[in-house]
Amino acid sequence: MRKLLSCAWLALLPLCTQAQSRPAPASWQQETNYSIDVTLDDKQHILTGQEELTYVNNSPGTLSYIWFHLWPNAYRDNTTAFARQQLRNGFRTFEFAKAAQRGFIDGLDFKVDGTAAKLEYDPNNPDIAKLVLPRPLASGASVTITTPFRVKIPDSFSRFGHVGQSYQITQWYPKPAVFDRKGWHQMPYLDQGEFYSEFGTFDVRITLPANYTVGATGVLQNPDEQARLDQLAAATAAKKTQSDFGEDVSFPASAAESKTLRYVQDKVHDFAWFADKRFNVLKSGVTLPSGRQVTSWVMFTNKEAEKWVKGLQEVNDALTYYSQWVGEYPYASATAVDGALSAGSGMEYPMVTVTMPAAIVHEVGHNWFYGILASNERDFPWMDEGVNSYVENRVEERNNPTAGQFNFLIKVPALARTLDVDGLDATALNQVPYQIMASRSLDQPVSGPTSAAYGRLNYSLIVYGKTASLLKYLAGYLGQEKFDAAMQAYYQRWQFRHPYPEDMEAVFEEVSGQKLDWFFKDMLTNQVHYDANLSDLLVEGQQVKVLVRNDGSAPFSVPVATLDAQGKVLETQWTPVFGSTKGDENDEVQLNFRKEGVASVVIDPGYLTPQLNRRDDQLKVAGGFRSWEPLHIRPLASVERWDRNTINWLPVIGANTSDKFMLGAAFYNNALAPKKLNFLAMPMYSFNRKELNGIGNISLNVLPQKNVRQLVTGVLVQRFERYQKLEPSITLTLPHSAYDRPQHSLKGTLSYIKDQDLRRTSSIQSLEYRVEQGNALQQWTAHVELNHFIPSQADDIPSSEATLLRATATYGRYYAAKKQVRARLFGGRFLQSSNFTEFYMGLSGSPDYRRQTAFLDRQQISDAFTAQVHQTDDRDGAFKSFMPTTTGLQANSQRWLSTLNLEADLPITSLAVFADFGATKEFQTLYESRGAQRLYYDAGLVLPLFKNVFRLYLPVAGSQYQDGLPSSRKDFTDRLRFVLHLEQLNPFRLLDEQLAQ
Repeated sequence: MRKLLSCAWLALLPLCTQAQSRPAPASWQQETNYSIDVTLDDKQHILTGQEELTYVNNSPGTLSYIWFHLWPNAYRDNTTAFARQQLRNGFRTFEFAKAAQRGFIDGLDFKVDGTAAKLEYDPNNPDIAKLVLPRPLASGASVTITTPFRVKIPDSFSRFGHVGQSYQITQWYPKPAVFDRKGWHQMPYLDQGEFYSEFGTFDVRITLPANYTVGATGVLQNPDEQARLDQLAAATAAKKTQSDFGEDVSFPASAAESKTLRYVQDKVHDFAWFADKRFNVLKSGVTLPSGRQVTSWVMFTNKEAEKWVKGLQEVNDALTYYSQWVGEYPYASATAVDGALSAGSGMEYPMVTVTMPAAIVHEVGHNWFYGILASNERDFPWMDEGVNSYVENRVEERNNPTAGQFNFLIKVPALARTLDVDGLDATALNQVPYQIMASRSLDQPVSGPTSAAYGRLNYSLIVYGKTASLLKYLAGYLGQEKFDAAMQAYYQRWQFRHPYPEDMEAVFEEVSGQKLDWFFKDMLTNQVHYDANLSDLLVEGQQVKVLVRNDGSAPFSVPVATLDAQGKVLETQWTPVFGSTKGDENDEVQLNFRKEGVASVVIDPGYLTPQLNRRDDQLKVAGGFRSWEPLHIRPLASVERWDRNTINWLPVIGANTSDKFMLGAAFYNNALAPKKLNFLAMPMYSFNRKELNGIGNISLNVLPQKNVRQLVTGVLVQRFERYQKLEPSITLTLPHSAYDRPQHSLKGTLSYIKDQDLRRTSSIQSLEYRVEQGNALQQWTAHVELNHFIPSQADDIPSSEATLLRATATYGRYYAAKKQVRARLFGGRFLQSSNFTEFYMGLSGSPDYRRQTAFLDRQQISDAFTAQVHQTDDRDGAFKSFMPTTTGLQANSQRWLSTLNLEADLPITSLAVFADFGATKEFQTLYESRGAQRLYYDAGLVLPLFKNVFRLYLPVAGSQYQDGLPSSRKDFTDRLRFVLHLEQLNPFRLLDEQLAQ
């Protein structure tokens, strides 16, 4: 969704001829031939149709039933697999759609050879049904299946739908599921996860108002409509700029008269059509290597019309280069259509695609892999999306080596230098998204997970991006010509045949003459973090001998190159495939290079290999030392390079009532893709105290291969407000799979807090467990924390150790697309305590012993901004109001505390309401606890001024008031409270959270 060379070398000609002419291994596939009549009602957004299907059983067995896809029912209600996946992937629009916005298919009345047949719906998926045949269908026999159908076209939630009177008619008719050598493949409709269908012929007649323009699968059979399209194309061709088209995208009235368009096509497995009264039309064509002509079309509205004018050449480029590098396009035409798609940047169908201008090459290219080879994309999405992305990249890079996901960076030289990516081409930059995920152990294998099992980001970054990069790596290893010959043989052998991964591997092994299990069965199916290093270098005579070590846990091959003093590549050699899981002598190989002109040796100078670590990939010839490049200081972020050593930085400002205004900078290494050893140094100068404050952190990031996803050991140093904090910690994140499961983390810390004003150092040992799970509709968390507090003795005040167990559970659920209700339950109990107040639980927020929250006035010393004393932190009891005791101190406990906190967003307005209920042993005086149990409550309004970063609480009732209500305006304003969650602005935290979606 969203360059293979021909066999020109004479020496390869016999190999290519043999590979292309050899038939596919013995196999069979079913055949489906359709005749469909359908009428569009563009006022009610309804299709009314009649389908006749000839089903040919080419399997070796007898069939008693046929599974059917009734995919419009995916839009029926919130119980479908599509609806559930929408929530899983973070989308609520469909969940709260009105009935009139949804879609379905009904009016079915199946007959088999004229005899009524029973339809049994899958109990879990209303868009799948089993058609029970009146008589068994023998091998080699066929049946004619007929049914009327009516389809309510939904709003545009995914691929099938309408926006006004712009129609995307896809997955719209009753369609048999694939039955192949691996069995039945009935599947519900999904947004993330595409399709698998039987090949056959289509004869489709579409009736709709006469002023609609249609782009569709197949060859148009109406001469008058062909002439109309040619006239539209001629009129559109006279326009060149956006101003020629204008900006009007309103719908004209539908014509009173109708027309019936007929399309026919063989050797296709699906039929889609797109209709809009506003379409401009452009027409062109290409001549394929065989001399055959193919017509190209683009149909588009006035929006982005100038890009679509250029897009016609994109269609031609795809037809030209895919035909040259993969195999000839077998159909008469290819059409790219502008549409209001809600399933990414585009979606492909045989001979036609709906797309945005920037994705035309990719979407038209799908004709080869989705359309002609037609693999089971639900189970092996890389065989379409990934392979297509590889060829697409070749098309884009043929005249622009920097074309790719980060081309916008390279286009601006100053920006490229600032981010330290100057001199890198698309090959290097296209590795970055995979590295970002893999360095957090959030990546997934290219092959293995089904489409639906990928994380939302991984479906793009792994299935598309990593597959394309790995295929480019394989082309480098095999040599481009041999790779191209293998791809062409694969296409010739398996077109219209539904290949599986093992079929692709077999062809590539046959053509290359090599065993490629290490690539197809290891590299594509695992999450090994590959790492090759130069372990030694020796200059001997006229040779430079290099020892290369595989530090990964799986075999692979790497290119190694010699460079001159200016960094120009002199000679490149690929290692044999080497390395193992045993850690023996197979983990090292020797390569010998010519000495002349060599200044250094480097692994993979072109960034072909899927490695995370590049900093130790170069050795100087003189002395055989590592090549340490000059240090580059770059803002924001950068990518890791073998030829540069970079540290990133960002300016930082801060303020509190003790330190006043602070100015500083954060220096860190590779925030995009964390390394094994990571650091952060954030010095901040206090202009009031004329001293240096700030934060420092160093951590070791370990990525286990099984069970545990990430193990981080770190040390945090922090100094603000005349306190100093030293906190070593270890954090365990599991399970190894980050998607569709509850996420668990276990963290142990030892916090040393030194308060300069109180001349006191405290020690807190903490063990935390957290689990969370959720989707776009609801989220829940549970958090348990055990603290052991060891205070120091100061000022002759007695103190003793205390142990406290805290537990918190939260639940949030949306009752509308943007409105939520939230509940929080807290309970805490001292397992060991004293009568000293130094360690306690607060009803109105915690004492923040571990200095986890940034308070503006922690010491409550400000006279100029007294409002700062009203800051709370949403911890412990988390009451929104300040709850005083009879002595005026905050209500707290050294025994036990339990609270229930409720919030609900109000309709229409941005305000929310809150209510808190709590019970505790009230702390009465400084040195004793009366032990009297007391109940508390409060209620009021919440004003979320800046999402979850700054929230203002306005209590209007509660036990903090003498009679439950404020007695005066001052009584009300003095009770206002706010929370300031600056940690929500931490870019590193935000990046980690978004990547784990």
